[in-house]
Amino acid sequence: MRIDVQYISNLLSVFLDSEKAHITLSEFESAGVKIYTEDRKGLDEKFIFHAQLLVENGLVSDKDLRSESLNTFGISYNKSGGIIVERDVRLTQKGHDFVSALNNKEVLEKLKTELTNAPFRVLFDGSQKLLEHYLTKKLDALLA
Repeated sequence: MRIDVQYISNLLSVFLDSEKAHITLSEFESAGVKIYTEDRKGLDEKFIFHAQLLVENGLVSDKDLRSESLNTFGISYNKSGGIIVERDVRLTQKGHDFVSALNNKEVLEKLKTELTNAPFRVLFDGSQKLLEHYLTKKLDALLA
């Protein structure tokens, strides 16, 4: 599966749109994110893939600031498949930095069109550099 930057932006925006410091998986569902398969007997592969990326790259953590596995989201697996337990999850500072860049339409479009097959680290670093570039231009205009 390929990284879908727009999908990651949508996931991270759920955190920003919340009035709470921590959210649970049910808030993703309420925001229209598909977590389960159509028959609700399994977990949506696109969600799992991107949730794993968020955890692996330290964009989310639990209340104790741990970001070690899908259990951060309250997801675990056994022989029957995925099990979900409502668990508080938060956006880390790195997550805030990434979603801040993705909320800039120019940055998001550049990532989607110019860096479509880039590794996650390149997407993250590129988003920060692009955002810095756009903000520097704005600051220069303000100071002129």
